[in-house]
Amino acid sequence: MDLNKLMMEFLAEEGFRPHETPFGIAFKSEGLNFLYFKDEEDEQYFRLMMPAIFVVTEDNEDTVLSVMNDVNGTIKVVKLYTMDMDDEDGKTEKSVWVAFEILADTTPELNDIVPRAIALLRSARITFLAKLEEVADH
Repeated sequence: MDLNKLMMEFLAEEGFRPHETPFGIAFKSEGLNFLYFKDEEDEQYFRLMMPAIFVVTEDNEDTVLSVMNDVNGTIKVVKLYTMDMDDEDGKTEKSVWVAFEILADTTPELNDIVPRAIALLRSARITFLAKLEEVADH
């Protein structure tokens, strides 16, 4: 089984217009960016991510980490964490990423997995941003 190939074919068939990146397969859904990470070491590892949904700064880091922890404890299969990435100017920027991670069987039904993964990622993003706003209002 080549899960990476299956994912590329599935996304193309569903009209997502996927394209290869050094990290995996990127595509958009309803204006939001998604990234399917390849794992050459584990053919059954399925990781779909919503990258860089919120920028982390020194001023907001404690609040962001607290809200991430809260969301991680309430939405199954999805987890939020921070990643450092270099921007166009070579500066490192920390941001929140949302990941959907599972171990797929040897004959994965991507029709069942991908739509639910996208829905859970969207839900986690909405929940995270709403909780951040709630904390900021108090």
